[in-house]
Amino acid sequence: MITLMQKLIAELSPDESHQMLRMRRTLMATGSGLVLTAIVIVAMALGMVEMPVTGFIFLYGLVWLVNLTFPLMISYDINLLFKDPSLTIPQLIWHTLSNTISIYLVPELHSVFLMHYLLVVLFGAFRMQRKGFLIVGAVIMSCYCLAMTALHLTGRYSFDPERELLGMVFFLFMLIGVSIIGTEISSLRWALKRRNSELNTVMQQAQEQAITDDLTGLYNRRHLMDILRRQQALAARGDYHFSLCFVDLDHFKQINDNYGHKTGDEVLQTFADLARNSVREVDFVARLGGEEFVLVLVRTELAGAQHVAERLRISMSKARLDVLGPDSQVTASIGVSQYKAKEKIEETMHRADIAVYAAKNRGRNQVVTEDDLTSLIISSLHDDADLYTESDAR
Repeated sequence: MITLMQKLIAELSPDESHQMLRMRRTLMATGSGLVLTAIVIVAMALGMVEMPVTGFIFLYGLVWLVNLTFPLMISYDINLLFKDPSLTIPQLIWHTLSNTISIYLVPELHSVFLMHYLLVVLFGAFRMQRKGFLIVGAVIMSCYCLAMTALHLTGRYSFDPERELLGMVFFLFMLIGVSIIGTEISSLRWALKRRNSELNTVMQQAQEQAITDDLTGLYNRRHLMDILRRQQALAARGDYHFSLCFVDLDHFKQINDNYGHKTGDEVLQTFADLARNSVREVDFVARLGGEEFVLVLVRTELAGAQHVAERLRISMSKARLDVLGPDSQVTASIGVSQYKAKEKIEETMHRADIAVYAAKNRGRNQVVTEDDLTSLIISSLHDDADLYTESDAR
């Protein structure tokens, strides 16, 4: 039986931390309702309740059906459909009504149940603001007055009006005091929540500034190295590959010299936007510095990376750069390499860097992969051999 209960509790317990907190508060309120029910049951056993047993069981069966509805709503995330997921005011109003039922059933203990009203108001300190306390306070006073009036009219309980009025004034004073304290607690809580939110925003901005390039909004070199180390770790587990695209904008120094650094910055920002739009959400784009950029393409082999690089190269060559004039064009030379198992990440970067220089030497505005480097070296050797042959012929 105990094992079954443990499994049931584990099944109904929310996984999300905020939901868990809401569940804990709701169970606290349900626990106070359980104490209230226990007091009425004891009074029933002592003959203090003028009600048939079957009617009593039916009435409190309905009460506990509603009591258990709140934790079940949180357990199945139904509460998230409401503006206040904690269901604070509905719970407070319901527990006020159930407490009023207890007063009507056992009027001799109404002074005890009055203290439970105060407990209900304190529960609201977790979530309610001033308006909520006013609503709940009005509901409490209305319910209490209705219960006492009904008891008086039915003749089930006789009381001294002056004494009862004095007690009601004192209770009202206590209710206002508890409401004020609850309002202050709630205000402090909301202020702390607002401060924490602001602090989290500032921390997030600081973190973003630490890992991003101020000009382009891309990742900076430091964060790039962290990304590459994580990619390397994933590749070390097996069945994972990634590729790098090193990008260098052609003749960028001339743009700065001829048009100024402000124009150069706009060109860099244009390329950054194109690069972001050329890759998937799982990929990464970083600025190494100056006019040099790196694309980290996850789960992408060399051929796929070459395709992405070629698409980016074409997009950049066709980009509209009004700051340079209507017919101006900025091109990019791109080198592509794929990470190989167990090698240092610097080796992968070095091959991509060499490929960029090869693209520059071949006339710029083109993509060169690490596989192309071998054919380029062989072609260069053939050119050198032809040069020596022509020299001997002379």
